[in-house]
Amino acid sequence: MTRLFFFIYFLSINLFAENNEKALKDSLLKFWEARNTRDFETIYFYESKIGAITGSSSENHFYEDPPPDFESVINYYSRVESDVTPSNIRIIQLAEKVYLTLYYLSGSYTYSNGKINNEYQARVSNIWLYENGGFKLYYKNFNKLKKELKPMDIIAYPMD
Repeated sequence: MTRLFFFIYFLSINLFAENNEKALKDSLLKFWEARNTRDFETIYFYESKIGAITGSSSENHFYEDPPPDFESVINYYSRVESDVTPSNIRIIQLAEKVYLTLYYLSGSYTYSNGKINNEYQARVSNIWLYENGGFKLYYKNFNKLKKELKPMDIIAYPMD
């Protein structure tokens, strides 16, 4: 019962999130905090209810994810474990309710196959939709970052 009350309270707070870059950055940070703590209710809140497209750095494939239900979120996110921190976040508004986020993740990550990477680094791109009064994650792409590279701000393409 307490979980249900918290879930309803959380939804009511986030249903009135503003449609702007600051609110999206806050949502992105809350999403990764929820991933790190396995807060399935919050993860579910931020998943787009129309489904999603995911690009996997470990398998170099794209996957079409069906619209989630709460059980599918628990099923998937209970098989992976993360302790990652987003950095160098850049947000670009593409349309009235569509945003691109570019950032890096660093930390540790346990994949669904049990493989552990304690030096996980990825370059991430997401598309977020502002729907139902809050931001929802629609597109997710993760690219491994070579160990010798470090996260950095987006710069002009080197022409030399």
